Amino acid sequence: MNITLTFHAHQPNRLIPYDFFKIGEHAFYEDDHMNGRVLSAVAERCYLPANRMMKQLIELSDGKFKFALAISGVILEQARYHRPDLITSFQELAETGCVEFLAMPYYASLASLYSTGEFAEQVEEHCDLIEELFGQRPTVLWNTGMLYSNAIAAQAYDMGFEGIMADGSGRMMSNRNTNDLQCAPLIDKTKTLLRHRHLSNDLANRRTDPGWSEYPLSPYTFVEWLNAEQGQVVNISMDYETLGERQADSTGVFEFWRTMITAALFAGNEFYTPGEAVRTFPSTGTLNCPNPVSCSTFGTTTHWNGNVMQQEAIKKIYDLESAVKASEDRDMIHVWRKLQSADHFHYMEKSNGFTPYPSPYDAYIYYMNALADLQVRVKRQAELIHKAAKVTMA
Repeated sequence: MNITLTFHAHQPNRLIPYDFFKIGEHAFYEDDHMNGRVLSAVAERCYLPANRMMKQLIELSDGKFKFALAISGVILEQARYHRPDLITSFQELAETGCVEFLAMPYYASLASLYSTGEFAEQVEEHCDLIEELFGQRPTVLWNTGMLYSNAIAAQAYDMGFEGIMADGSGRMMSNRNTNDLQCAPLIDKTKTLLRHRHLSNDLANRRTDPGWSEYPLSPYTFVEWLNAEQGQVVNISMDYETLGERQADSTGVFEFWRTMITAALFAGNEFYTPGEAVRTFPSTGTLNCPNPVSCSTFGTTTHWNGNVMQQEAIKKIYDLESAVKASEDRDMIHVWRKLQSADHFHYMEKSNGFTPYPSPYDAYIYYMNALADLQVRVKRQAELIHKAAKVTMA
């Protein structure tokens, strides 16, 4: 069977407990100490050992093993400041020629749902960073949370991407085979690669679940499942943090992956990067997806925008777009964009188990206070621009 393997790497910018009385003081919103501490810990447990393992597998297979990374601009910024050795580690993977870096919104935002212009700008900013750091210009788009719809696919086409990745959610698949490439309606040059939800979640979620009927999963059993698949290419995709962070080294996660990939190659399976896949295999049909889907548990967007707190926060951040951009203040625009990261809204959802805050309400209050301060900054900047314009006219 043909296989693509894609990992997504991201770390959020967590906020300090920004209280009401800080509004107007323009204090720094982010908990930089926590962000650096978490990044460093995850780098030691996950990113660095995973990168070493992947590089070894590439070398041992003489380049037959290939995979892709979708790395947010946010984590790359953090790494530049806190762990430059992590950037070096990813660059060493790029130098193998067997790792493809995918495009995504720089700030891991929901802009594709709320501002098409902002979405395009963030993706372009991310592509520039990937090219600067890794010497590649991405040709395949991996949207935040694998958000996908006809409209998003059309925008990927307008931006010149050869492919876009989406989750093979049952909500849109009908009788289609997840392993076959598709195209959105009226879009024939940008192909859609569909994540195999079941097999991906077997590795990302169920492998370490003692209550699962297949526990403990053997890597050879998983390869048998891959061999039994039909279609053009099986797309396996998950968070990179699965390796060593969510599944600790003590679970045997690295040994599992070494054995599984080696066994898959020995069985005659071929690994492709997503870009190679869209250039190799033709589209088999039209995939109609009028409403956004994601790779979340329920395949929807509700874990980001399902409650009133989330909806209010999202509305206010995107309502600021024209005023922030009119300021032409690069730092202010950057701060505004960092506040668009989808994590901020996810933390306002009750079922989120990865929150750094005491409650969803606390996440909402800290965010809204920081946003209120940004609004004050934007207003003051607008007043300065107005005064300068009057002086010039005089």
